[in-house]
Amino acid sequence: MALFEEELENMATTHRKKKKKKSGFQRFVDNNFGLLMAIMLAVFVLLVILIIHSFKKDNSTDVPSKTNTPAPTQTVAPTKEATPSPTATPEPTETPTPTPSPTPYPYGMCSSVTLDTESDPVDGENWEIDYLMLVNWTHRLKYKGNPENLVRLDDVLTASFYKIEDPHTVAEKSRNFVIETEDDKYDRGNAVALQHLDEMCKAYHEATGYGVKVSQTGAYRNYATQDRFWNNRDKSLDPPRTIPGNASEHRTGLGFDIWVLDNEKYDYKWFQKNCAKYGFVLRYPESKKKITGITGEQWHYRYVGVEAATEMQELGYCLEEYIAYKNGEDLSSLPRY
Repeated sequence: MALFEEELENMATTHRKKKKKKSGFQRFVDNNFGLLMAIMLAVFVLLVILIIHSFKKDNSTDVPSKTNTPAPTQTVAPTKEATPSPTATPEPTETPTPTPSPTPYPYGMCSSVTLDTESDPVDGENWEIDYLMLVNWTHRLKYKGNPENLVRLDDVLTASFYKIEDPHTVAEKSRNFVIETEDDKYDRGNAVALQHLDEMCKAYHEATGYGVKVSQTGAYRNYATQDRFWNNRDKSLDPPRTIPGNASEHRTGLGFDIWVLDNEKYDYKWFQKNCAKYGFVLRYPESKKKITGITGEQWHYRYVGVEAATEMQELGYCLEEYIAYKNGEDLSSLPRY
């Protein structure tokens, strides 16, 4: 028994000696096992990150080669979006082109016209002329005297087909006009208007072979003569066919009574169709008598200038309507007679 115990003791001693003989590395590992495990884990994580990064880089280098070659559907899509649909193109044409706003043209036209219908004309000479001046019941002339730029009819209307009537040759008992002095200027009209009248009448004569009669009192009229026409008017006509002296555009030298000599048929169709080319309008159409306040006169032509005459003819407007249109006013607000 003692021997057995001694043997056990020897074995334990031997084991302790062996244990004490561990190498320094083994002792280092034993003492720093936790630190080594942490370092190994960090290295492992780093390796995993490097592997993932490398994999992504490889994939990213492959992407451009795939996107650089666009699929057929990708090239078609933009052209479909850029090309407007067939139903979109007609839409602008369905909307009517807006009419440009007309340039306002002030009522009265010039300083020789007043809106004061109760005022009596005053003495004045060479008063201002405007080719679009509106002279009517509500736009009266301010001055009794003569307008500017009057010239003799026979200084312009010299062709053989004209018949110019001299009022001084009419017997006094037959006169409906007043001869006051030599300055009454019956045989005159506005110089520019007469030049265009001459061109129009020559064209009429060439087209038809007929002549034209222009009465000297059918062009410019003085104040007293126009008032006599008014006082001796046919009172059965409503509206009348004449107008008081300070409301008549005959006193401007821009209005003319033209009598066509076509075997006394008095066919004015040519003038009505072609007058705008020469700057004239039929001043008192029968269809506009409720607006003009004058019963239709197929012989009375008024010079307004080619541009305005052409536009009036296209619009179908008389002068009252045209001036209201130029001022952007409602035509239904015009006076009715």
